[in-house]
Amino acid sequence: MINIKNLSKVYTKGNNQVTALKSISLHIEKGDIYGIIGLSGAGKSSLIRCINRLEEPTSGDIFVKNINLVGLKSKELRNARKKMGMIFQNFNLLHSKTVFENVAFPLRLIKTPEKIIKEKVNSLLELVKLQDKAHVYPSQLSGGQKQRVGIARALANEPDVLLCDEATSALDPKTTKQILKLLKNINKEFGLTIVVITHEMEVIKEICNRVAILEGGYIIEEGATIDIFSKPGNSVTKHFVEHDPSLPDQYIKGKVLNLSFTENSAGEPLISRLTKKFDIDVNILSGKIEYIQEKPIGKLTIQLNVDCDQLLAIVSFLEENHVKAEVLK
Repeated sequence: MINIKNLSKVYTKGNNQVTALKSISLHIEKGDIYGIIGLSGAGKSSLIRCINRLEEPTSGDIFVKNINLVGLKSKELRNARKKMGMIFQNFNLLHSKTVFENVAFPLRLIKTPEKIIKEKVNSLLELVKLQDKAHVYPSQLSGGQKQRVGIARALANEPDVLLCDEATSALDPKTTKQILKLLKNINKEFGLTIVVITHEMEVIKEICNRVAILEGGYIIEEGATIDIFSKPGNSVTKHFVEHDPSLPDQYIKGKVLNLSFTENSAGEPLISRLTKKFDIDVNILSGKIEYIQEKPIGKLTIQLNVDCDQLLAIVSFLEENHVKAEVLK
């Protein structure tokens, strides 16, 4: 669906240059909910705005449904953009227009007949559960309702791709969950490919089947969300996903391990088997189980009084049973 090849973006102001993106290459399949996460300044918004050429790439190629958007002339680009909806952090609604007219706006731009506009807008407002708000103005809506209007407007032209630029960062946690559930339902019902830019790992966990970690303009890690959570390979990735027990030094004695249980091992009594196999005591310092797209991942920090040879054997045993083990001390 989306192929990005060696994409770079350099901003120039006077004699100064800032490189926001450096040789980005990504492949996003049709029907993916694909997350791109990074800290502030990592280049996330530059990337998503390059995908529909709201920002002009400095170099590289962006293929959407096998059409290279880079180099398209104005008319061709406008036609390509009709199949790419976008929702924004600050909603970007027209405050002088009603909810109905906000959703109808992209349809009026392409001179859609009024009868079709009415049918389509009413259908979209029903989809986002705002049919009773058709004739009110954005100032009368909550943040979550405004974002639902933004989603309905983004769907008006029946896009193949929906780009979400920090779409939930201005919302409270409860409303965020509601918006993410709506996006998930839209993805399932319409087979829409969704690209989510965020700095919140909870958003990635909730809806994204794949994720890329962006840092300093580079993709430093990419893969299935459950794999990134269970086996992060980069220190920046660990900042987002790792369980940090934050234990006082006086409690950390002997050998301390962080364990990650994937769906293949989360339901197994491995700690019990570990104590029997090696005839050792295991002290559990902290732990939790969370779910990534309804698949369990367990995080556990344990303490062992063993020598180095035993420790190596224990780590091997755990990894043979699909548990990632990281020695903290």
